[in-house]
Amino acid sequence: MKAIVYHAKPFGWLACKALGRLWPRCRTSRLAGLALRDIPQPPLPTDDWVRLRTRMGGICGTDLAILGQQQPPNAILQAFSSMPMLLGHENLAVVEEVGPDVDADWVGCRVCVEPTLCCRVRGIEPPCRQCRVGRFGTCENFDADGLGLATLPPGTSIGYNSRTGGSWGEYFVAHSSQLVAVPEELSDETAALTDPAACALHAVLRADLSDARQVAVIGTGVMGLATIACLRATGYTGRIEAIEPASYLEHPARKLGADSFLSLPPDAPGRFEAVAKATGCRVICSRFGNRILSNGYDATFDCVGSAGSFNDSLKWTAGGGQVILVGTGHGGDIDLTGVWFKELKIFGAYGRAEENYTGRKVETYRLVHELMRAGKLNLAPLLTHTFALEDYRVALDVAMNKAAHEAIKVAIDFRTRPGA
Repeated sequence: MKAIVYHAKPFGWLACKALGRLWPRCRTSRLAGLALRDIPQPPLPTDDWVRLRTRMGGICGTDLAILGQQQPPNAILQAFSSMPMLLGHENLAVVEEVGPDVDADWVGCRVCVEPTLCCRVRGIEPPCRQCRVGRFGTCENFDADGLGLATLPPGTSIGYNSRTGGSWGEYFVAHSSQLVAVPEELSDETAALTDPAACALHAVLRADLSDARQVAVIGTGVMGLATIACLRATGYTGRIEAIEPASYLEHPARKLGADSFLSLPPDAPGRFEAVAKATGCRVICSRFGNRILSNGYDATFDCVGSAGSFNDSLKWTAGGGQVILVGTGHGGDIDLTGVWFKELKIFGAYGRAEENYTGRKVETYRLVHELMRAGKLNLAPLLTHTFALEDYRVALDVAMNKAAHEAIKVAIDFRTRPGA
């Protein structure tokens, strides 16, 4: 089968780090360890696994952060992945083959695979504490190497390990518990947005917005837009402020439920004054240009994941408010004054879980599909660009330079390939 493989090695990584500014595309070249290869189809690890034929594979911001070398060499996430990575975790696929212990009725079904490689998927008994209570997105065994019946290498999910394959390849494998059937009435384009929608929904459900009059969503890429949509889909009626420098994202942000759109100036004084005006508070200045707001948003969703966006979130959130970290990234230099001075509550939101919603437990992917079927969550227009597998470098260039192409979600489309 053909698949995009990433195998970074020290010399290539350092060379691309040095050349990146002069030759940005080196990060998606063979020098960086990225290539389209012919490789064997991954075997089924145990009898309760299935093989899937990919229909669409989304390009996620975390994928771009890895390829763009935004994580330092000593990042803890290195312990939760294994090389060579068979990339792609956002997926829409068809079940091609099932193991002896899986119901044969799955064959031919259109599915989204919840990609997390948690205890149940790995065949680890007894499961860890997090998995026992349904928080499989924070499983304690992502670093497990060969532990469990499936003997999987380290990896948080499909696409970030060397064994299961990923949705940037023609085929990948998954445990039967990961299969979520796609309702017939959902188009491929809608279903392909399941994973970013689920990550945003999980973040929204982590927050307590019962007394929140106004919230900010910093960054309106696909995660920020999905967060806005999920806030409205779950019944939030307060004011939503979208904060984003790219003006082409204003229309989708407002269409999905944002009340206002702040395109902030690049200078810190102008940015803080604009947010202070929007929230009705004052800018408090300290030495050397450091600033904080006297009040601010009741909750701030950071959908960027940079040191700058995290700092802004801490400084623009009201006392006693909540900061929800949705975008993944490396912290860098963070001013923690707002954490203790304003007694902020900070939540990390990663992946998916068994959610508590309207008095019941439901896995995030299934809840996303429920909201999509009910017409409360329509993200299909966010899939703006699709490319054939062989054009993956063009796809990655568009995804890494979204503003230049007015892109939101970019995906690799396998549907025109033989047998798709």
